[in-house]
Amino acid sequence: TTTTIITLHYIARHYIMSSARPSSRGSRSSGGARKSKKSSTAPSAKASKKGSQEVAGLRTLVQQRLLKNVFSYCADNFDGWMVLIVDKKSMRAISSAVGMYDIMERNVTIVEDIEKVRAPFRDMGAIYVLAPTEESVNRLIADFEKPLYGNSVFLFFLGRIPEKQLEKIKACRPLLKRLKALNEANVDFLAKELRAYHFDMRRAFKDVYVRSGRSKIEYRMAEKLISICSTLNEYPHIRYAKDSPTAQALAKTLDVTLNEYP
Repeated sequence: TTTTIITLHYIARHYIMSSARPSSRGSRSSGGARKSKKSSTAPSAKASKKGSQEVAGLRTLVQQRLLKNVFSYCADNFDGWMVLIVDKKSMRAISSAVGMYDIMERNVTIVEDIEKVRAPFRDMGAIYVLAPTEESVNRLIADFEKPLYGNSVFLFFLGRIPEKQLEKIKACRPLLKRLKALNEANVDFLAKELRAYHFDMRRAFKDVYVRSGRSKIEYRMAEKLISICSTLNEYPHIRYAKDSPTAQALAKTLDVTLNEYP
């Protein structure tokens, strides 16, 4: 069966995720797997065509997930035009995989920034796609002190919602009575290419190296890696360089966090 292997080398380089068929020897060790003579030969055109049909690119998978699980779902459950409200992180995640034309085809007529002052559209439904951060949740709740939109609100988060933030949402009665959906889209990364992604963590280098001991950076990275695994529908093998304390800490955090998921 196809297995996803997450290889964690030095953080200063890259995080590499690839769908691969591990060899019968050394596929779960911390070293590289040996290449057989068969695997080094050029694949036939037939095999290449079959492989391209079986394995979709990461960007395509993110696009399918957003269009089907978010925008098409909302369009199927609300008969009318809708407003899409995003924060900076979710806007970058959506823009990396989905075009404006694709969104407009699914009854979204306006895209607005949750951080800016907005005009009310009380005859329209609202789709919120937000990062699961305290700042974005606070802005979401502030929107319903004097509701800006109609009685149908669809709420999606890029990744797992912290329990503390979920409790805030539960306590907001004007939001709850309008809420038609609350879900985790699990696309908390930027799908840049067919097999390449970006965590969109611009301070990561400083957070990883200019510190003492373990910090929350490993947990944030682990959550994002799990988001990628969810998109690929894979439970990964984890490999890391033993001589890198940073990679080792991240690998252990990822393993613990994976086990916490249902």
